[in-house]
Amino acid sequence: MIEVTNVSKNFGSLSALSDVTLSVEPGERVAFVGTNGSGKTTLLRALLGLIRTSGRISIAGIDVARAPQHALKHVAYIPQIAPPADAPVREVVRAIAALRGIEPRRIAERALAFGLSLELCAATRFVHLSGGMKQKLLAAAALAADTPILIGDEPTANLDTAARGVFFEQIQRSRADRIVILCSHRPDELAQIADRIIEFREGRIAHDTLHATNRAESSALPKPLRTAC
Repeated sequence: MIEVTNVSKNFGSLSALSDVTLSVEPGERVAFVGTNGSGKTTLLRALLGLIRTSGRISIAGIDVARAPQHALKHVAYIPQIAPPADAPVREVVRAIAALRGIEPRRIAERALAFGLSLELCAATRFVHLSGGMKQKLLAAAALAADTPILIGDEPTANLDTAARGVFFEQIQRSRADRIVILCSHRPDELAQIADRIIEFREGRIAHDTLHATNRAESSALPKPLRTAC
């Protein structure tokens, strides 16, 4: 489903990625780990067509650089930094739902599982939400889209402990053929859902290791309280 072939990226004299090649098959849950500057986030951005690289990246056989609008329809993304959208939450949800061809209530249901009531926040401008509330909404939208591929860049960085537990529980309950790629500075958290861990070092893949997980286990963490705006 995802093919990365001889991908390199330089920022001036800095080599962010150096001849990276990997493939990810349907159903794999992959953790990208490594220190700051190791290349993991750069590769995520390349997968999403946000930066140009040498080499080739394809999703479902479609070249991301040549036809991003077709390749990326298969992908839902949870960014580390939320966009500065100034629209009310209800409009943000409607826009995402329309783009994904889903009912807004599906996003609302996922958000409520995180403890965020979109009904209470409907009139609040997205930009005025707290960091945690923004991340809950973006995670809910990505999970509700049910795309073949889910990519997250530090998707739990601003979530409280209970909400992180709900996030990983929902990942465990995702469709069996869904590719999940998560990048995080919390490798211990990713280990509970990842069956493959790829460590980046100085722009290269240092280790690509299969990791045994029990996908049937659900999180034992407490459910979050409902959040009001």
